[in-house]
Amino acid sequence: MTDGTGDWMDRVVAWWCQLLHLTKYQKILTQIAKFGVTGVIATAIDWAIFYVLVYLVGMEPLIAQLFSFLCSTLFNYYSNTKWVFNTTKNKTRRRLVTEFFILSAIGLGISEALLAVFINVMGMNDMLAKVLTTAVVMVFNFVTRKLFLEDRKTTK
Repeated sequence: MTDGTGDWMDRVVAWWCQLLHLTKYQKILTQIAKFGVTGVIATAIDWAIFYVLVYLVGMEPLIAQLFSFLCSTLFNYYSNTKWVFNTTKNKTRRRLVTEFFILSAIGLGISEALLAVFINVMGMNDMLAKVLTTAVVMVFNFVTRKLFLEDRKTTK
């Protein structure tokens, strides 16, 4: 998305927008679709590492969450800054990295708190708690990254 040349996702969303007469929403729908694809991959990374650490290694779920979240965040940073959001036109790379990781740290705090409540207070299954936590943090991530990471001059 950052170079404006259009890729497979741009073409797919453009086709659907034309079909459904939603062309005025094409830019945001493309961004949401790209965020969704990168989110699915980041979630797979997060969940796989979490599962391995908890069920195969025997690590405490809240500690495993730190490691799995960090790995998925590194992937997410790269994909969000290169493919999803227009982030590099008016910001230094240092500022971008700082903002991204501050927002991710807040997301991690929300994730840890929700997992603790779901598992320790409500007695929920670890993986079910992880699914619910992921849904909440996903919404937080899209909204905050859209607001804070994207250059205002390049968006409508």
